[in-house]
Amino acid sequence: MFNVVVKTLLILTSLAPICLVYAWVAASEDYIWTAFWLVIIAPILAGACWLVLTRWAAKLEAFPFQFETVEPVDQENISFLLLYLSPLFMDKISDVNFNILVPALGIYAFLLATSYTYHFNPLISMMGWHFYKVGTAEGVTYMLLTRKRLRNVDRIAKAGQLTGYMLIDLTE
Repeated sequence: MFNVVVKTLLILTSLAPICLVYAWVAASEDYIWTAFWLVIIAPILAGACWLVLTRWAAKLEAFPFQFETVEPVDQENISFLLLYLSPLFMDKISDVNFNILVPALGIYAFLLATSYTYHFNPLISMMGWHFYKVGTAEGVTYMLLTRKRLRNVDRIAKAGQLTGYMLIDLTE
């Protein structure tokens, strides 16, 4: 259950930057209340992301973690940043069909939360975290979140398991 909750929260918190972009578009078209609520929602989502990565992660069981391969995957965030800027190229915010958008986002979030896929969250990068794909001697590949810049395989002593295949560095 914790696995699904954490993944769902990380997916939802990735919407914080796009809330601010939509708020800008809404305010420029005089949808002041829409812009107001989007500006309120963005820091709430950012706070939830921070809670997951700090408070909840600190309560995880730490275990020794050895990996044999490491590969940075921060570059995946660039494609999402382009997606976040896309509302700026809309004609009008009133053109957004929420009857299609909301259920589609809900299905997308459900599929990500219940599968082994991982959704890159640029908000995590803005908070100083880095994403690494690490491989163990057993041949299992994990996504590792850490504040460190890994250049070799011996820098992580303890990790905690956020989701099925997502680990967080607990050596700090």
